[in-house]
Amino acid sequence: MKIYNWRPFLERWSADWEDSAGTGERWLGYTAVEEERIEELEERLGVALPLTYRSFLAVTDGWRAAGTDIGTLGSVQGLRWSGAPGTESDGEAEARPEPAAPGARLALAVASDAAILLDPGEVNADEEWAAYLYRGRPGEDSGGPERYESFLELMQALFREFHRRHAGTPGFENATTRELDAEVEEARRGCLRGDDIDGRLERLVEADRCGRGRARVLRAQVEAMLGGGPLYAEELAPLAGLEEMDPGEVARRTFRYEPSGAFGKAVATAREHARWGDTDAAWETIADAVADWEPHGGEHIAPLGLLADPLLGPVITSERGRYILETPRGEGLEEGVVESEEPDGPGEPAFDGLAWLADDGQERGSYRFLLVEDVSPEDLAVRIAREPGRPVTSSAPADEREAGAVARVGWCGDSGWSFAFVSDAVGPQGEEGRGRSEGPDRPKGLEPFPATGPYDTARELGEIASLGTASVMVWVERGSEPEEVPGTFHFSYAEDGERRYGFTMHGGDLDEWGTLPEILDPEDLFPGSEELALDPDDEYEALDAIAEEYEVSLPRFALTQGRLHTVETRPWIAAP
Repeated sequence: MKIYNWRPFLERWSADWEDSAGTGERWLGYTAVEEERIEELEERLGVALPLTYRSFLAVTDGWRAAGTDIGTLGSVQGLRWSGAPGTESDGEAEARPEPAAPGARLALAVASDAAILLDPGEVNADEEWAAYLYRGRPGEDSGGPERYESFLELMQALFREFHRRHAGTPGFENATTRELDAEVEEARRGCLRGDDIDGRLERLVEADRCGRGRARVLRAQVEAMLGGGPLYAEELAPLAGLEEMDPGEVARRTFRYEPSGAFGKAVATAREHARWGDTDAAWETIADAVADWEPHGGEHIAPLGLLADPLLGPVITSERGRYILETPRGEGLEEGVVESEEPDGPGEPAFDGLAWLADDGQERGSYRFLLVEDVSPEDLAVRIAREPGRPVTSSAPADEREAGAVARVGWCGDSGWSFAFVSDAVGPQGEEGRGRSEGPDRPKGLEPFPATGPYDTARELGEIASLGTASVMVWVERGSEPEEVPGTFHFSYAEDGERRYGFTMHGGDLDEWGTLPEILDPEDLFPGSEELALDPDDEYEALDAIAEEYEVSLPRFALTQGRLHTVETRPWIAAP
């Protein structure tokens, strides 16, 4: 039989209480229960007691849970079968000689309004019964019971509660607080060295559960970085002072992270990359400069401002946050060793292509994009803007949902092409849709593709944008068979202000013009397509062919997670 060694734990509790209260009581327990009496008790109850509680009785017949509101608990006297507090079966059959009825729980004696029940119907792999702690008088709304895996786990939680309740009391110092504070300091140093981040976090969590305030601040930083960005205002409260972050600016998404020194210069460069869609370059710039970051004081261990910055926050994925933590920095720079390899991104290839838009079919109902060669995003915005002469940088960067029917612009990686992208985002974006519904009200959807031709005489946005260069324009609407909404795949290539070739598949009808490259033959891309709605496989193949023909790519991470400058465009297809 496994025997749990309770005495060191209970002696520590007693000593910590004596150090704080000065009562002269060096033992908060009682005389141990003899083995013969325990066996008689089990015979009376008709069941073998769970091991941690049985071992507890072999050390003490009950315990004064000093520092909590529970009082004395766990003695043999008053041990009985019972239902949940406040139920009809509560208090019945205090000394049943037969096994408990189905659903009955073992009620421990408690000298307070609380109740502790051990449930033989919930047994874990260690043969321990689940323990339930009910606070308050029967019938009172106390927020429901607290559940623990075992009696031992419940007692450990009460010990932490004792420390948590007294943590702010002047002069509250004892062996446990000194031990925890030493572990917190070592965890802080270890985090700056980039050493065993998960192990350091475990120690910070335990110290925080015991009420050590410094541990809470350090823990929050590690968890924030491991969770990745962006960081929202409600998560900022315990951390704002570390980076002088204004919660109001964070909530309005106007906060600008501007650290000092070499790291600050790298952040400024990374922000420029991020706001034009080159999130890979933004991350590479930050990753190369992490070692130059310096903390602001003894409780600062990570560049949290990255997470709160509306442009850089989405760039810091959980993998990248871990990389930052595992990079030696500050005072840990000389001692630490980097353990993790630099992450390339959230599982994305270097060349995203275009076909991922078809894979994301559940995230958006329709979309359109314009790609222009050898033109910067700023110049592209000027070419296609509804309001001539307005610089795109005057617009606040937006994510996919906030942008609505307004185009977002950026670079297509390092290919030399820039893009304008609009979507009707219908699903949650980012991790569980987090934060994506917080933006301003937006239109319910984009204007539909013009259902009447002739398409060959309509003026397209791609023609306007292609002056002196080349452009590719794609307009996709998936449609719906049950709702009898036609699907559309419209492709157009233009050079120097004129359309050269393209095609439109609309509701199963095909219209094409010019001499198309063989890879873009719509008869091959949409074989026998007579369905009203667009076939997702055909959409995928068409997008993949366009990406291959022009060696173009749309940055998936920047478009789905990032924030980009916006421009209100002229009509994408204007009436002739």
